[in-house]
Amino acid sequence: MTSPVVPVDLDDVRLRTLERQPAAKAGPAAAKELEVVFLTQLLRAMRKTIPENDLLPRAPARDVYEGVFDRSVATSMAEQDPLGIVRGIGLKVGTGPADTKVGNPPEGTGESHEGRRQERATGT
Repeated sequence: MTSPVVPVDLDDVRLRTLERQPAAKAGPAAAKELEVVFLTQLLRAMRKTIPENDLLPRAPARDVYEGVFDRSVATSMAEQDPLGIVRGIGLKVGTGPADTKVGNPPEGTGESHEGRRQERATGT
């Protein structure tokens, strides 16, 4: 007798793998995985805005292909940290959390709210 086939959520598997990592590596890896998951969902939502046509009819195989394609594109995009999630959370690879108070950008960006406020006030 065979056991029933249970669908596997790959995002869940990846997140469970992150839970087993040491804390110093898990933070940046989790932030990057969050960015990949977000970008995958964004690409999937963007794809839904494209009108359907008869050239490629809707089929389960097409859904799988598009899901894998979206995930691989999102992974490639996340390598560059385009949304700044890793940087915005204030994590630095290998050093642990940086200053994550609200309004304080990560060190080394040269930005501050005071500087931007003064720039807006003087118009420069």
